[in-house]
Amino acid sequence: MTQPRPLFSAKQWLILAVAAIGFLFDSYELLMTPLVGVPAIAELRNLPPNNPAVTEWMGALLWLTALCGGIFGLLGGWLIDRFGRKRIMAVSIFVYSLSPFAAAFSTSLGMFVFFRCTTFIGICVQFVAAITWVAELFPDKRQREIALGSTQAFASFGGLLVTGVHAWISAHGKEHLPSLPVSALFDPHASWRWTLITGLIPAILIALMLPFVPESEPWRERRNAGTLKRPSFAELFSPQLRRTTIVTTALSACAFGAAFGALQLTPRSIAPGTPELASQRKELAPLQKAAAGLNQQLLNLQPDFDKAASDIPGLKEIAVERAHIRIAQRPLRQVAALPQATEAVRADAKKRLAELNDNFKQLDERLTEATAQHPEARKIVMDREALLKGLGENREKQAPLSAAVAERGDKAQLSQELGGLVGRIILAGLILLAISRRALLRYFLIPGVIFLPLTYFSLYHAGGVIFDIGIFLSGLCVIAQFSYMGEYLPRVFPLHLRGTGGSFATNVGGRMIGTAAGLVTTKVLAPMFGNLSTFDRVALSAGIVGCTVFVFALILSFFLPEPPVSEGEGAIDVVQDPAATPAAA
Repeated sequence: MTQPRPLFSAKQWLILAVAAIGFLFDSYELLMTPLVGVPAIAELRNLPPNNPAVTEWMGALLWLTALCGGIFGLLGGWLIDRFGRKRIMAVSIFVYSLSPFAAAFSTSLGMFVFFRCTTFIGICVQFVAAITWVAELFPDKRQREIALGSTQAFASFGGLLVTGVHAWISAHGKEHLPSLPVSALFDPHASWRWTLITGLIPAILIALMLPFVPESEPWRERRNAGTLKRPSFAELFSPQLRRTTIVTTALSACAFGAAFGALQLTPRSIAPGTPELASQRKELAPLQKAAAGLNQQLLNLQPDFDKAASDIPGLKEIAVERAHIRIAQRPLRQVAALPQATEAVRADAKKRLAELNDNFKQLDERLTEATAQHPEARKIVMDREALLKGLGENREKQAPLSAAVAERGDKAQLSQELGGLVGRIILAGLILLAISRRALLRYFLIPGVIFLPLTYFSLYHAGGVIFDIGIFLSGLCVIAQFSYMGEYLPRVFPLHLRGTGGSFATNVGGRMIGTAAGLVTTKVLAPMFGNLSTFDRVALSAGIVGCTVFVFALILSFFLPEPPVSEGEGAIDVVQDPAATPAAA
């Protein structure tokens, strides 16, 4: 009796593993930004995390990284077609792995922003390279669909993994991880730095596996035979491909628009406004108002401090070291005064506190000596420390209230991540049922037209589990579209334009146009509803944006060409106008 043939060979399993690692760490690296951005900017600018300047820079960082990723990702698509799928995929993975490692040792805000931008560039290139590579290495239709569906599903684990890693580092990093070799101006145990360092993991894994996986066979054969045409952006708008290019670009913009204009705003800008947090919001309001006043005074004082630091050598270092000691003293004082702590623990806290007090006295002497000829500089330093002390005490009062708000946001984040994972799995299953690609997309667009407005217009005001279910369903409908485009794009462009076309749709449509939906929600629509609370305004605007892009995508789906199939089962080399094939008629 003959043994059944395995679904995949050993080499194909290795290919799947490489692709799955790439997709998983795509989202891992991408979703680092909300976790590390604020603490990194605050430390590098020497400002409190809730300072308005930090918030503004965080917004600029999100915009700059998306813009750079879109522009250079577009170029990466051309390189994929010109120099090979595997080669460019490998380079892009190393770029997005080494960039966060370099960012972990940032000593300036410019250095940090630069390496976050190169991280996004690697991510944008890798996605298109990986889906093109996988699609061409599995000529069998069923194998290809399983491969693309299953490997892309790993992207949904990336957000969960990076959140867990960051939480562990924040809680245990100082105990179990060594000090980093950074200037005394900075915290050598900063959790944001160690979180960035973990971004090196995919480079190590891929370096070990890549030598054993092949280049795309169709691409390599054509290049060796000299029949591979040069990629051209202009050809994307030739009569044969114009419709495909425009529709896929617009659909990518819609998918990213729903993600950035609604889902990504939910954990921090919408979920805190749910009814169960009403008491926390009421108690936080006066504290946040007081913090805003202190932060404004700090910003007003900053130019004088910067000038004094430039005029007096070593002044900035002294001020920063004093700030670090003040920060370290605060929890030790709390432990030393904690009744339920053991005598040994309190004694250890008092001992370390005494050591810090001695160090602070030494710094005070150095400050007096450095500012002997500049008494106004000493006053500036002392005034600044008083403001920082006030902000620290304010944050302590906010901490238990903010923790409840953050926990609510984390629940919303988890709901949308789980919804996205289920959406990817459902899509992978539906693809195997040989449903037409137009109809398949509508399986997610039609429910989305209902779920997104229902969630943000109604379920948000109910809060609790009801709201989380709405976010789960919204995430399911939105994130499934990313896997859909990953499976669809390699099938509708000719081999020599597969990377270029996929990159144009994903980066121009998604990352350059679609991500702007976040600004439309927060900066254009939300201010129009001035009689509502900030959270209510963003929720209402998110519902409008989400519903609008889903309706637009639903209309576009009727113009979406069905992918043609050449002779031979599962062949995906487009040889004619996709719009002119019988399947699209």
